[in-house]
Amino acid sequence: MATYNSDNIVNKTGVAGGGSAGAVLCAHATVTCTAAPSTSDTLNFFRLPAGARVLLAVLEATDMDTAGPTLTLNIGDSGSAARYFSASTVAQAGTLSTAIATAGHGYKYTQRTVITGTAQADATTPAAGSVTLTMFYVVE
Repeated sequence: MATYNSDNIVNKTGVAGGGSAGAVLCAHATVTCTAAPSTSDTLNFFRLPAGARVLLAVLEATDMDTAGPTLTLNIGDSGSAARYFSASTVAQAGTLSTAIATAGHGYKYTQRTVITGTAQADATTPAAGSVTLTMFYVVE
């Protein structure tokens, strides 16, 4: 079981927590993995501030399943592991997706929360790589 952290988590750098009313803010982080994430691994991207209402998310990954492919990723938080992406195939061939889950669109956090990821299904032929998450939100 491995835990992979982005620089945002390691360096405890924050994401924007406020600004002009209604201003769209952005959180962005890349997690580098020494092997394809497995179902027992955790990816920690960044912490969204209390009051953040998520508008859009973009998930991108390198090819971390070089044969098969079977690797799928979930992106969410401690309340729902797949709040934003459920069984995403972006790491099967190095693609990106904006197909945010319905439950995640417009979701509002009441407290500062770490956005995490994990594999829903393991890779057939795992390879090292990276997963990048960008989230757009407003703070209410």
